[in-house]
Amino acid sequence: MNKRCDIVFEIRSVVPVVALSILLTGCSSLNFKTEPTQVSPQAAVMADIPPPPQWVVPAPDALPSTDWVRAFPDSILIELVDEALRENTDIGVAYARLEASIAREKISQADRLPSVTGSADVSRTERSNEFIPDSTGLSTSLNASWEPDLWGRISDNISAAEIESEAIAGDIAGARLSIAGQVAQGWFNLIEARLLADLSRREIETQERALRLTQRRFESGVAGSSDVRLARSALAQAQASQAGREQRLAAFSRQVEVLLNRYPASALKAATDLPDLPPLTGAGTPDYILTQRPDLIAAERRLAGQGFQIDLARKALMPRLNLSGATFANGGGFDSFFDIDALVANIAAGLTAPIFQGGRLRANVEVQEAVLKQQLQSYIGTVLDAYLDVENALDGEARLAESEAALRVAVEEALQAERRLELRYSEGLVTILQLLDAQTRRLSAEGQLISARAERLQNRVRLHVALGGGAYGDIPPDALPAFLRDQG
Repeated sequence: MNKRCDIVFEIRSVVPVVALSILLTGCSSLNFKTEPTQVSPQAAVMADIPPPPQWVVPAPDALPSTDWVRAFPDSILIELVDEALRENTDIGVAYARLEASIAREKISQADRLPSVTGSADVSRTERSNEFIPDSTGLSTSLNASWEPDLWGRISDNISAAEIESEAIAGDIAGARLSIAGQVAQGWFNLIEARLLADLSRREIETQERALRLTQRRFESGVAGSSDVRLARSALAQAQASQAGREQRLAAFSRQVEVLLNRYPASALKAATDLPDLPPLTGAGTPDYILTQRPDLIAAERRLAGQGFQIDLARKALMPRLNLSGATFANGGGFDSFFDIDALVANIAAGLTAPIFQGGRLRANVEVQEAVLKQQLQSYIGTVLDAYLDVENALDGEARLAESEAALRVAVEEALQAERRLELRYSEGLVTILQLLDAQTRRLSAEGQLISARAERLQNRVRLHVALGGGAYGDIPPDALPAFLRDQG
């Protein structure tokens, strides 16, 4: 018994040493690179596309507002955005994806630990011969295996899983930012639609007044029947316009309700007027959004994760060592598991290495490197789109302000002209066509002014979203997994 144990322990001590020497020999023959693949997308972007030192609007702070939704003086909007961030289904899907990613991370971490499985089989034999007793058999087994992380393959797989969770956390921030922007824009669209519908109702009242005036003139013999028909036509057009605007109002109400995870019943009522546009204190610098926009952060993390995928593909060329042990017992129950002779005698070391795969493994390395190039080009394109969004929004700040100022003048002048022509028409000094033209110009100018005010608010929302969103683009700390909270 002692001699047998000595032999077993000697074999047990020699096998790992021999296996390790074989592994090291294989490593030197393959010229394997142990340095991790480094990805620096921001440096690539700044090298290829040097942005201006600052945007059109200089900023004393990083963003126009760190809590951009609350910068709008609209309490209802704030409540709607808060509700959407709690209830929106797209955000819920993003959180569920994060939970799944964290679970996959736990799976990858389990590869660091040994795998142990046990089994037990019971058999019963009953014989018809009364002289041969029945028998019951019990067989048990316990198996354990473990792969040492010699080349960091398991560590790379864990790192890749962690980075994917970080990227999905960026997706959550992006979803929250996008939904907040959609709710704000939908709310401003809803108010604009209400104001235009109110304008159509006032237009109908104006046309009804013009029709009554024309009918009195016709009955007095001052105007012809054609004037009456033109007035009736203008009234019918105003009524048709109102129907279309009421439909648009209901559609925008349903659109916002869906974002809030409500039934689209067109029950959400718009405010009576658009809020004032908050002052713009600045827009930051172009390089700042590389670390602020959630979509860029998520893309950058996935680039880093792809670097680990390249390393994993390279390490698939390397030998793998697997240590396993098993013990079996027939009829002795689990007590046999503590028999040192039985346990040691079943310890083994398995060494596997790719010898010939037809170039499959090396081709997979090339595939992963090509995927990294694709992702890097896509990242640069996303950065350019982000720059474009900000530049367009900043340019719109000035252009839309000029447009609104001009339309205010147009509305005032058209209103004075309409009042003058209505008085002159009642005196018989101008035709119905001149009056209708003046009314049309005034109503058109008022509608354009309403749309211009709404567009300025929409443009401001687009600017905040393009810059990364501030507080509403962030994820509440209690919603993040622990490893992300630790990283701040």
